[in-house]
Amino acid sequence: MHRKRAELQGLDVRPLTYTSLPPTPILPSPPSSPPPWDRNTFQGSPGPRMNEPLFSLWDYLREELLATDFDSHQELKWERVSNFLSIPFAIEKITGFGFILCLDSFLYTFTILPIRFLLAIFRLLSNTLSLSKSHLPPSQKADILRSLLIVVSVTILLPLTDASKIYHSIRGQDTIKLYVIFNSLEIADRLCASIGQDILDCMFSRSTLEVISRKAPVTPHILRPFVYFALATLYVACHTLVMLYQLLSLNVAVNSYDHALLTLLLSNQFVEIKGCVFKKFEKDNLFQITCADIVERFTLSLMLLVVAFRNLIELSGSEFDIAGGFVMPKSFGWFRGNNVLWTIFYPVLTVIASEMLVDWLKHAFITKFNHIRPSVYERYTDVLCRDLASGSAVGRLTARKHCYVDQSPLVARRLGFASIPLAVLAILIGFQSLGLVFSHRIHSERTLGLDQMLAVEITYLVKCVVIVVAFWLCFLALKVLLGVNLICYATRRRAGMEARVAADAVNDFGRDPIGEGKEEREYNKQLKKMVDDWRDDATRVGETSEGSGANKKRVALEDLTRFTMVKRIW
Repeated sequence: MHRKRAELQGLDVRPLTYTSLPPTPILPSPPSSPPPWDRNTFQGSPGPRMNEPLFSLWDYLREELLATDFDSHQELKWERVSNFLSIPFAIEKITGFGFILCLDSFLYTFTILPIRFLLAIFRLLSNTLSLSKSHLPPSQKADILRSLLIVVSVTILLPLTDASKIYHSIRGQDTIKLYVIFNSLEIADRLCASIGQDILDCMFSRSTLEVISRKAPVTPHILRPFVYFALATLYVACHTLVMLYQLLSLNVAVNSYDHALLTLLLSNQFVEIKGCVFKKFEKDNLFQITCADIVERFTLSLMLLVVAFRNLIELSGSEFDIAGGFVMPKSFGWFRGNNVLWTIFYPVLTVIASEMLVDWLKHAFITKFNHIRPSVYERYTDVLCRDLASGSAVGRLTARKHCYVDQSPLVARRLGFASIPLAVLAILIGFQSLGLVFSHRIHSERTLGLDQMLAVEITYLVKCVVIVVAFWLCFLALKVLLGVNLICYATRRRAGMEARVAADAVNDFGRDPIGEGKEEREYNKQLKKMVDDWRDDATRVGETSEGSGANKKRVALEDLTRFTMVKRIW
């Protein structure tokens, strides 16, 4: 009573404090928050008065049953829907272009590189025999080193990798262990690709290749190429082993006699959606995700093709009768019949279709939640075309000289595509498949005499050599056609790159949300001001991650690769 009377008289009445307790510093209370904002506030109508009565039950029912107004902002959401529906076409367009780039880089190892290796060896022998003072150019030294790297890696891994033993060891594992194996191999693949790219760049740099010379003085730097070559051999061997285990794990899942392993593989792909769509992204992070998806699509397609080819050899080399009740894995399809090709390629098509669906959903929701327009994928294509045109023979005449001699996989370096380990894997699987074919033939020709068997094997060997040469010529023609068309396409796209860069400003950092009108944006700003208070934030400390500084410039797409650290590596 006395306290109330003192307050009415304007006196300062402080609360009683206990002297037995230590004094506690009390921060000033934050300013009182404004009352909640409603839509009428932004439309210019006055807010609710304090003396107005609250809604009665009858008023509430009348408003719910007879209300005719609707949210005018719903008409602006169509842009979000149209962007969501156009993402599959946009992602397949750039993925198809990146797939062709990876195929071009992969074919380079089997078609152009052997020719360049022979030319380099011929020039080396000519200089040695004629005692010429001219040296090999760094590009031909790089060709010799790359070819030797592939040969040495195959020589080391061929006796150490028995595909049948690895296949059955993986097949004997439990389902939960296979799930761990899938994820562990995926992580190991990305780590190997990241460190391997740096090792190969060091080995093929000009400073390393210029040391390799007959008349080079003996210095500690003369050992640098040998150290880098040993590290590169170790990297290629390890990365090839990781890819081999991935391939055989995929083979086990495809050949499973129930749907458990194949379902595990598909569910592992859909888990990728959970790890991506509910996070904040900018267009530089999305570019790294796109590069990772391109490489994953090509590698998965190549591995599934190898799995189908091995299954075809197994089925063609054994005596079986599908119509007579031959036991086939359930993952080989529900519509089993006399068509062996459909029986083999059904699980392959299932895995590829699920991968495409996962990519569509992942990119569609990432762009939706982060308000990124599909036009950003055109900028990604421009970046790849810029690298392709700069690495071509025409582009090197006008563009700046790069510090790396190896210009052919310039786009592959941007994508993070490891072409050399994949080529070594293809050679290993090719040798093992040929051994499997020859073992089936020897088993079927036991009844023949020694002379007849020898004649048949020589004839068969000649046919195989002719077929291999014919395939190599076809691949060479395909590589030349792909290279010419890719360079022409990249050159044509350079004409409109500046216009697309200007149009892509809508996807820059701090962009306006898609499908939100001016009133809704103002409402969200006022709501953010009402909720946020600086006293609720923790004390800012120094950060080393990207974006920690207020004035720090973001990484441009032209300077970004798949393994550039921008908050996260994909």
